[in-house]
Amino acid sequence: MKIGAGGLQAIIAQDAARGLEGDRIKTAAEAALQQSDDPNVRRLLHELNKAVERMRRTAEMFNQSMEFKVNTADRKKPRITARDRRTGASRDFTLEEAEAWLEEMGRNPGAKLNGYA
Repeated sequence: MKIGAGGLQAIIAQDAARGLEGDRIKTAAEAALQQSDDPNVRRLLHELNKAVERMRRTAEMFNQSMEFKVNTADRKKPRITARDRRTGASRDFTLEEAEAWLEEMGRNPGAKLNGYA
């Protein structure tokens, strides 16, 4: 029997991918992404998730105690919530504000990281 090009190898790869995806716990934003019917909201949630990951890496790089998550309380306008773990202060970002924040951190690293939360 031929292996590869759509044979057993492809079937095994698909089964393995389904098994990995089923075992992983989905975040609230990922669950909302799958349940949303509006393609614009799905795209926005995807972009927000990518921005949150970049913001987390930036905060870790500068050793700051900040956490970021996608807030899907408003289904039509999801936002990123940033919270400083030390002070408890928090702030919401739109995608545009998050991109501007990341750009500023790239130009002036670490100068105002805590000032945004």
